[in-house]
Amino acid sequence: MTELPINCLFDKTITGCGGTELALTNEKHTIIAMPFVNLVDNKVNQEHHKDKVLGVFQGITNYEIEEYIKTHEV
Repeated sequence: MTELPINCLFDKTITGCGGTELALTNEKHTIIAMPFVNLVDNKVNQEHHKDKVLGVFQGITNYEIEEYIKTHEV
């Protein structure tokens, strides 16, 4: 795959196939739901995603999300 479908819920189910990375690096605005906080942390902390991805999980406030949107191209 070179791109993900748009305007849909895409359940990739298979891990390690590159779907999440593709979603993070394409030009389309994407919300990715992950089942575990450590998966979110893994993507957020990868050097090539620094300051480009906001991990949202317990403890993240609406204010933090709004500030991220104001200060980043989303």
